[in-house]
Amino acid sequence: MKKKQFKTLYPRNIETVNGRPLDYCGIRCSMEVLGGKWKLLIVAELFKNKKRYSELKRSIPEISEKMLISSLQELEHHNIVVRTVVEAIPPQVEYSLSKYGQSVRPVLETLFGWGESHIKKHSDKIFH
Repeated sequence: MKKKQFKTLYPRNIETVNGRPLDYCGIRCSMEVLGGKWKLLIVAELFKNKKRYSELKRSIPEISEKMLISSLQELEHHNIVVRTVVEAIPPQVEYSLSKYGQSVRPVLETLFGWGESHIKKHSDKIFH
């Protein structure tokens, strides 16, 4: 079975040092793993508790099914999310944050705080 290739910010044929693109930094890596419109919202939902796919879809109704599936696969690929098959009839799949995924919490709390502050200061620009 061929391993799935996920999108990356870098083409595979650029100059590297020890396998790392020359201009690949922590911000670029963070954006590659957590960037996009939906991944941080998914992670934030999983901080609350583990969820089945349908629960995630309900909690983020604007996301398409294709994008939710793709985002979950990418987060799982980067060891942020764990996919667990629960023995039931019929079998169910639950998503949760890995121990490593929990390390994103301080980043999300900082973004949440900044966002709340920005809403208070600039709600006229955000909601109009």
